[in-house]
Amino acid sequence: MGIIHELDVNLINKIAAGEVIESAHSVIKELLENSIDALSTQIDIQTQSAGLGEILVSDNGSGISEDDLELSLRRHATSKIKNLDDLETVYTYGFRGEALSSIASVSKLKMTTGTRVDAPAIQISCEKGEILERKNTTGFKGTKISVEDLFYNTPVRRKFLKSEKAEDKKIKDRIAITAVANPKIGFRYVQNQKEIFNLKPSSTRERIVSVFGDNLENHLLEVKSEKKGLKAYGFISDPEFYKSNRSGQFLFVNGRPIEMKYSSYLLKKAYDELIPTQAHPWCFLFFEIDPRHIDVNVHPTKKEIRFLDEEGFNSFFLEMVHAELNSKTPVGILEMRKRFFNEGKRADAIARANSVLNASPGFFSSSSNTQEPKPVQEILHNDLYKDVPEQSSFSVENIGAGASLHQLTAKPEMKREFIPKKHFGIIFETFILAEAEDGIYIIDQHTAHERIRYEEVLNKLKNKNLSQQLLTPIRIDLSVGEAEEILERKAEYAKVGITLDDLGGGTILVREIPVFLDPGKERETILDFLNRTKGTKVLEKELYDLMAKCVACRSAIKKGDHMSDHILGEILNRLSYCENPSRCPHGRPTLIKLTRDDLEKMFHRK
Repeated sequence: MGIIHELDVNLINKIAAGEVIESAHSVIKELLENSIDALSTQIDIQTQSAGLGEILVSDNGSGISEDDLELSLRRHATSKIKNLDDLETVYTYGFRGEALSSIASVSKLKMTTGTRVDAPAIQISCEKGEILERKNTTGFKGTKISVEDLFYNTPVRRKFLKSEKAEDKKIKDRIAITAVANPKIGFRYVQNQKEIFNLKPSSTRERIVSVFGDNLENHLLEVKSEKKGLKAYGFISDPEFYKSNRSGQFLFVNGRPIEMKYSSYLLKKAYDELIPTQAHPWCFLFFEIDPRHIDVNVHPTKKEIRFLDEEGFNSFFLEMVHAELNSKTPVGILEMRKRFFNEGKRADAIARANSVLNASPGFFSSSSNTQEPKPVQEILHNDLYKDVPEQSSFSVENIGAGASLHQLTAKPEMKREFIPKKHFGIIFETFILAEAEDGIYIIDQHTAHERIRYEEVLNKLKNKNLSQQLLTPIRIDLSVGEAEEILERKAEYAKVGITLDDLGGGTILVREIPVFLDPGKERETILDFLNRTKGTKVLEKELYDLMAKCVACRSAIKKGDHMSDHILGEILNRLSYCENPSRCPHGRPTLIKLTRDDLEKMFHRK
């Protein structure tokens, strides 16, 4: 007798459910997609006990006719496709006909649906995929589905679920991203009898801000492109606003949220040096493409798709983001104004800085015959080196391109690996050329200043020189889940000088901040720090390191920033006193050395 046999229907359904239904958030995903395909304009979701107690999804869509009701619970029964040609041109979320049958096989499901308000609606109750009861009820248009005791008959699956808190977060994230993909639909979500979302129909930008917080609003850059039948639109964050992980990156193809293997790499490549190495920009990108050029049937939950021309899509993606960033950054004087000027003095500062930049000397010129651009010195010196005492053995005013820097050794008791003698200005708007006793140095002005600021802040944290109270607290609007996660760590954040209060509804007040935050950068730096520490358990020493890195990233001078000769001299001086002058806080090099011996070998003198 053979050993191969057919499985019974109940076991087949449970196996299929295992592929489609991972946990409660998978149930909600499938039910939301059904509601959207039914052309709903309002969807209400309620959950109890992380969806394991009850899930209730109601919509005002087209409903299910009496003739189709029982058929909708059978596997591979669908209204979306009829043949292979339909599969290749599918635009709907669902098309396999597996969702309801899979859910019904691992839960106690009750579905009430109607197609007209003036005709009775129908309610059916199921267990283990079998219909137990069917009755008429008050008429309405739409569908209500209640799912109770999820995985009650598959205890092994239930045992492997994460904590209720973790499952609740998955549910919130799923509803949030579905809401962003469908801004014309209203969404209301109540979790354990507490309202989490109540989103009215809106524009895409308004929906993004409503879901992810007002902090994003002023940092979104709109992108739009069309090429060879491929359309795209959406938003990316400006280079001043980023996260420490990829959790702020969302892609949609024909309205479907997807995961794309190379998207994060393409974004980083487009931003290049505009953001720090470990930073990740936000993005909400919506692509419209002929369904015949993609395959949405490569993953059980349809979260991944395959492109017919993946290389062409990647090129389109990169060009679109890169074009927008090139049109906005770098912007020279505008970026410098944004970074260093106080809001109230903006107009006056722009005029002064413009006159300075127009008159700035070419590199390799000497300060001995060039007028010193004092306005830039005034602007930058306060930001770069506040709280650092002047060294008595030299005058900043006398340090210029080609001038001797030997006077800067004001602390002979310190062992210094890098001791500059003179500098020769800037090349490629980024690199300082300098000479020292042991060779020629090329110094990256951004990473060098990052190292300086990092060690300054770290020393203040170690000395417990921490917080100052704000007259006007900083308001931060987040999603409810993010706010709860952050507030659980209030005591940890207090160790670095940040005092938080809960206003409810996802709003947090920052009442005290560290004394070393740069004016005008407080909100951005705190958000960066909170994002970097979110979801990770760190020691006090690691908190100090992360805070120092956040401040250094935000306050360091950038590629293309114009500086006077004596500020360049000051940077070299400060860098020479750093504990590790050769690397920025993230591990990138700050300087490259060419010795006399290296040069003589290159020119075949040796």
